Amino acid sequence: KQWYQRRVRGFVGGLAAFMVYLTTYKITKFIPSAMFASSVFGFSHLIWFHSVGAEIFSLNNLFCSTLLYWVVRFEQAHTSNKAWVAMEASFLSGLSMCNQHTSALFIGPIGAWMFLSLIKDKAITMEQFVKTGIAFVVALTPYIQLPISSFYAKAYSTWGDQRTFQGFIKHVSREEYGTFRLTADDSTTGDLISNIVTYTQDLIHELTVVTLCLTLLCVLTAWKSTQIRNVVYVYVSAMFVYIMFFCNQANIDHSRALMKGVLERFWMQSNIPVSILAGCGMWCIYTPIKMKFEGAGKVAYALLTVGALLMATFQIHSNYTICDMSNNYIMRDYGRKLLDSAPKNSVVMVEGDMPSLTSRYLRYCEFYREDVDIVDQELIGFAWYKPMHKHIFKHYIFPYDGDLYYKKLLARKGGANVPYTYDFHAVFDAHVQSGIPIYIYPFMKHGDERYKESYDLLPVNMLYKVQHKKQALTVEEFLDLAFEHDYNFNENMDYCNGGLYPERSWENVIAESCGHTAFFPPEHAHRLITENNAHTLKENQATLRRILKLYKRAYDALTVTLPDGTEELMFSAGHNKNYGVLAYLIYSYGPKEDAPKYARIIVQQWETYFNRTGEVDQDGLKGVLKSIHDRYPDILTNPKYDM
Repeated sequence: KQWYQRRVRGFVGGLAAFMVYLTTYKITKFIPSAMFASSVFGFSHLIWFHSVGAEIFSLNNLFCSTLLYWVVRFEQAHTSNKAWVAMEASFLSGLSMCNQHTSALFIGPIGAWMFLSLIKDKAITMEQFVKTGIAFVVALTPYIQLPISSFYAKAYSTWGDQRTFQGFIKHVSREEYGTFRLTADDSTTGDLISNIVTYTQDLIHELTVVTLCLTLLCVLTAWKSTQIRNVVYVYVSAMFVYIMFFCNQANIDHSRALMKGVLERFWMQSNIPVSILAGCGMWCIYTPIKMKFEGAGKVAYALLTVGALLMATFQIHSNYTICDMSNNYIMRDYGRKLLDSAPKNSVVMVEGDMPSLTSRYLRYCEFYREDVDIVDQELIGFAWYKPMHKHIFKHYIFPYDGDLYYKKLLARKGGANVPYTYDFHAVFDAHVQSGIPIYIYPFMKHGDERYKESYDLLPVNMLYKVQHKKQALTVEEFLDLAFEHDYNFNENMDYCNGGLYPERSWENVIAESCGHTAFFPPEHAHRLITENNAHTLKENQATLRRILKLYKRAYDALTVTLPDGTEELMFSAGHNKNYGVLAYLIYSYGPKEDAPKYARIIVQQWETYFNRTGEVDQDGLKGVLKSIHDRYPDILTNPKYDM
């Protein structure tokens, strides 16, 4: 199913680029312009990358590029045919609204221009006006599927309960997801200036400064040509509305690479008219040369054709490697590792987009590990979660048969004093008392802490097992469990190199977090060591060797992750710190003869961590580094300290 989705999205993305070509050519009747516009758009990083993944954006690009094509059709149509073209555009607008709501920011100014033009030319009757409105409504009929699906409640995954009119409107307006905003947090607003600056920088990065210059040339000189003037001004108006509105509403902190990646996906829509206008800008260069210099037209045509081909080559060369997903199996492998970590007939409560989406896709679309129930910690906070999803669960229990999950903390609206029916403690009680294994990944959702009164989270493979404190384990018992589940962290870990994927992608997030799974057992073991007095452990060499083996297992998992097999750490700075922590634990509790070797790792990783982050030392790490340097002055240069 995954390969099918990617091929469909790639085909749709290719159609969007083709519509950019057709639109530019229909405006200019100049092939080099059409070649330039379609290649600079289609081979840009954003368009390419999101056309080979299962996302809605490639279809939105197709709808919006087709709508811009209809603008040209309308402008060039005979007055008697313009009402019919407007009716077609209205139908297309309705379809695009079924896919992504941001298309409304194009539909508004384009629809207003078409309506005013029809009124001005007296080219529409009341009957035609009503039919145009009906065409828009008819195009929205795919939304009928929502209440039908909710009524039968057979979907594997859904958002909201559309059986009521209020629920239907809430879903269509994306009320629980922020509507036109990127988050549902009403306390934050978009930083207009910052977002515009970021968009401009990204525009130059995606489409090149040449494209920006050609676009500005087109906009500044369009008034001279009746052939392109009206279309250019309509496109500029649509772009202005989109950029100003979206940049004001985009309430997301894009200082983080991933969040910037979330934001930039919505800039693809405005890049469509920019690419077309850049193609028109090339035509604006060609036309005066052809008219003023006899015989120079053919030379200019040839040179601009070469320029368009060079731009296509440049875009392909710049983006092919990073957009080549032919060997990208990280989502599949990550999801399978997560599900394989759970025992048969168990429940896994996940938190976060990637754990939830990858595991649910494999579970319900590829029918992988059908014995495991996947419960999303983010979604159980909504009143509609139980009635819409209870049919998919084989093992998960809704405590007290309640419809609401800890609404006091998780309700999106209504204030802090809304009553709730149950919390995580009640969920854990229901499953532990029923003998149903329940696990958490990667962490518990913040805010609900009462479960800590009675339950511990025990690291097993990739997951945390929920275990009652009455069954608390000693160090030896935990080590028995850890080695019983000797999860092969190194298997298929070559992809766990953040450098293989775009910095702003979800793949990069997964790649850079792969090592966390290896940290779960040693971190828990360290806590048990602290609680059970490390001096006692030193007297028991067998236990100490087992603990060191557990540390070494995690240590090895982080040193074999590069595709070429080199033992070099290529993760985020946080992994540098954690890598050093592992070495420090072995340095502290291990045999004295091994201390210098692990001391070298500590110095290498912690100094790298401070160099990469510039962070102030809050954990006393620099004091440890100083003591090591004092004890081993040549720690970084003497080969005898090598592992």
